[in-house]
Amino acid sequence: MMAKMQENIMEYQREQRIRAILEAIPDDLMLVDEKGNIREYKAGRSNHHLPMDRFLGTTLGELFPPNVTHQLQEAIRVVLKGEQAMVIEFNLEERDFEARIVPMEWDTALILFRDVTLELEAERLKSEFIAAVSHELKTPLASILGFSELLLEDAYSPSELKEFLENIQHSSLRLKDMVNNLLDTSRLEAGRFSISQQPVDLQLTLAQTARSFAGVAKLSQIQFVWEFDPLPIIEADPERIGQVVGNLLSNAFKFCPRQGTIWLRARPHGGVLLEVEDTGPGIPLEEQGQLFNRYSRTQSAISRGIVGTGLGLYISRAIVEAHHGRIWVESEEGRGAKFSVWLPVG
Repeated sequence: MMAKMQENIMEYQREQRIRAILEAIPDDLMLVDEKGNIREYKAGRSNHHLPMDRFLGTTLGELFPPNVTHQLQEAIRVVLKGEQAMVIEFNLEERDFEARIVPMEWDTALILFRDVTLELEAERLKSEFIAAVSHELKTPLASILGFSELLLEDAYSPSELKEFLENIQHSSLRLKDMVNNLLDTSRLEAGRFSISQQPVDLQLTLAQTARSFAGVAKLSQIQFVWEFDPLPIIEADPERIGQVVGNLLSNAFKFCPRQGTIWLRARPHGGVLLEVEDTGPGIPLEEQGQLFNRYSRTQSAISRGIVGTGLGLYISRAIVEAHHGRIWVESEEGRGAKFSVWLPVG
């Protein structure tokens, strides 16, 4: 009798230890027997759980689609035969889940479910970002190397040499902008992003930035128009504002077709109003809200094969907001786009 009581006490203590372990696990979990009957279920601490509202007394087949049920039951069969653990992935109601199956006592298996939708999306964005950066860096590097080799041949007229140097300069500035964007993204994520404001007339900064795009305008056969009114002196970081305008112009030249037109305008407007407008394909209204997000690339850009890192507008917004200004876009599909930046006087 005493031996039986001792055995029951030990069994109870074992169950309590197991329950305590299960409660400490942050994932959704199930205890399932070899026939697929659910013996225990606990929701995890994540905001995303398995999309069901009843578990106990049911089977895997009643809760999951046939293909997922088959995967889970096959994994349970394998682990109960001696395999230490198995991991499977499946999609349920447009979300991605990972299920880790481990053997337990009494011919049951423990299944840990984790929603990995955000992780997989982050991995996808990371892969696309690396591919885009590689492509973006490769293009100006190829241009610099190519025109440098032509210069070394010493067999061209002064006008041709000037054109080669203009191309090298533009490609170098493009590389500089990309590196700055990558560094600024790192600073923003680390909370170390800063600007250095001073009294400045932005006309000189804008003219220098515009001139750096003269070569690409010529090569792209795009009419590039500058329209600068006399501007008030404002408190700003001229290098950072030049970076913003450079990002906006870079995007405009990517999307504007040959024989199209790009305008860079600046005028007083209770401060300074800068505008970059193009005669490109425009931006669908439903895509405009995501333009200033990190790594964001519109479907229209992807479908046209236009590469990019998705950082230029994200960093531009950070710079403008650090100046207590505003940046926005106005566009209709098929009718071009206009990006505007407003900066206060002080």
